[in-house]
Amino acid sequence: MNIVILMAGAGKDFEEQGHSYPKYLLEIQNKPIIQRVVESLKNLGDNIICIIRKEDQEKFFLGDMMKILCPEVKVIMVENVTKGAVCTALFAIEEINNDEELLVINGDQLIKANIYSAIADFRNRKLDGGIITFKSVHPRWSFVALDADHLVTETSEKRPISDNATAGCYYYAKGCDFVKSCFAVIEKDANTQGIYYISSTYNELILEQKKIGIYEIPRKDYISFSNYQMYESYLSHRKGGAE
Repeated sequence: MNIVILMAGAGKDFEEQGHSYPKYLLEIQNKPIIQRVVESLKNLGDNIICIIRKEDQEKFFLGDMMKILCPEVKVIMVENVTKGAVCTALFAIEEINNDEELLVINGDQLIKANIYSAIADFRNRKLDGGIITFKSVHPRWSFVALDADHLVTETSEKRPISDNATAGCYYYAKGCDFVKSCFAVIEKDANTQGIYYISSTYNELILEQKKIGIYEIPRKDYISFSNYQMYESYLSHRKGGAE
């Protein structure tokens, strides 16, 4: 399986709050977030591709750190912030445009649940794609709608269409399906406020009659640090003794 870790977001709100390091280096119980992400992916795949900003390598040696955490990792550097995760992921096209399984995951989040269990479930159900989800109706997330067979009929970004929110971890039985759907999303200009999100690729696969399913995890097992407000909320919960 090929694994793409997305770490090329700007994180300007963290800078505005006085954090000089990228959000991927925020420490949670004495470990950078990205270290915990890498540890959660252990034994899932032997080809890990990490996409970072060139600026973060030059200032903070983020790519060097990744190679210490995962010696076999391939680091791809982008010059500028892209128009979303779809565009960023395509920088790995030479590695993922094939028939091998693909996992695309955000580098600014923690999934406490066992990701391998989700992958095993997707494989057992012979799905073309799979999404880890949790229960929420807050419009900060992306969402999936399901049919009677528990298959995805639609995804939506920042617009609740169900209480099944996505956890920033996306599985594809074939990487080439993902690449094809990325180009379709861009060609159709299927963006949300100018940003092309990964969840949109599943709508393209659904149009091709592909089977997309979900694997639900408890809400407490998903923590996102995509913006400073979420990080602050996490710290507040920690101080209050919550997980």
